[in-house]
Amino acid sequence: MSLIILVVLLGSVWVIDKKGKLRVPSYLYLASFIYLFFLVIGLFYQHKNPTIDIKFQLYGFLFYLFLLNVKNFNFLRFLFILNFVVFAVYMLLYIGVLPNLWNSSIFGYRGRVYGPAIIPIVLIAFYYLIKRRPLDLALGLSFLIAMPYIILTTNLMNMVIAAVLLFLIIANFKKIFKPAYIVISFLIIVSSIAFFNSDLAPPLIKEKLPYVLKPWEYASLKIRIDDLRKATSSEDFGILQMVFGEGFGASTTIYRENEKVQAFSSFFTFQEIDNGFYYLYHRGGYLLLFLFFILHLYLYLKLPTLRSKLGFVFLVVFTNLLSIHYFNNVFYLLVPFLILETTNSKRNEDYKKLSYEE
Repeated sequence: MSLIILVVLLGSVWVIDKKGKLRVPSYLYLASFIYLFFLVIGLFYQHKNPTIDIKFQLYGFLFYLFLLNVKNFNFLRFLFILNFVVFAVYMLLYIGVLPNLWNSSIFGYRGRVYGPAIIPIVLIAFYYLIKRRPLDLALGLSFLIAMPYIILTTNLMNMVIAAVLLFLIIANFKKIFKPAYIVISFLIIVSSIAFFNSDLAPPLIKEKLPYVLKPWEYASLKIRIDDLRKATSSEDFGILQMVFGEGFGASTTIYRENEKVQAFSSFFTFQEIDNGFYYLYHRGGYLLLFLFFILHLYLYLKLPTLRSKLGFVFLVVFTNLLSIHYFNNVFYLLVPFLILETTNSKRNEDYKKLSYEE
């Protein structure tokens, strides 16, 4: 379904907007070459189920080409709509009206609800940062809409990222005492506390809330650290593998011991353990990891303000410490796209209308 949608979107832009001439910048050719290099390495190792990994890169290239060539597209409005759609989907899933298309079940451990990706609010907040937009009613309402679906998924990672980005946006001492700032901030805080303490909030989120301000004590983070230790100790890489990795399509198997119930101890095979930096290392060794940091340093230097730089660093580092979502969710490509294509007002007049009009 994802492939069909992306092909239709890109094909429509190609025919209608670009009249058969797609814009492909030089940096996308470089990215394609890097991808093909590590894809060949993966094919050499003949991984058992390579498509579970490779498809995300294919989706990414199609999605990015669409972003580069679509005209007069208001990204902030799109993110506002996407934020509301995700909220509506989770509400319908929660009350049992909508069948789940994303998981075999709707409810998981301790009331967790399974559904679509929940990063619209993170992308909205990042957009505000790079566009130097202050806290306003639209952003306040977006956070109020996003809070229920973040809570229903019990996703501490995105909750912390969204909270940090929001703090960077509102930390403006020249405006923080204005009535609008005070009212919007008050509504976000009060409504969040009320929801956290209501029967609608899953029990699991109430267990996780104390770790929002001290994520280093979070049990899930400790599990990820232990998984990383086990993965690196059992990989048995030679010199070539340490430099070039095992290519796209690799997977990781680790042994998880359950000290309370030994019968639950077993080997587990993952597309990758929940660590984006190890994802890169496993597939491309130190070479791909080095390229990742160099290219992100370039993106960092292009950001216009210290706040946007801090937000970018936190988003990338925290996401990759706790997940591999940065590489298997195409919407994260909006982060480099917005930096490369919209931060320099002198290039590419096609993107003059990207900013949300006041």
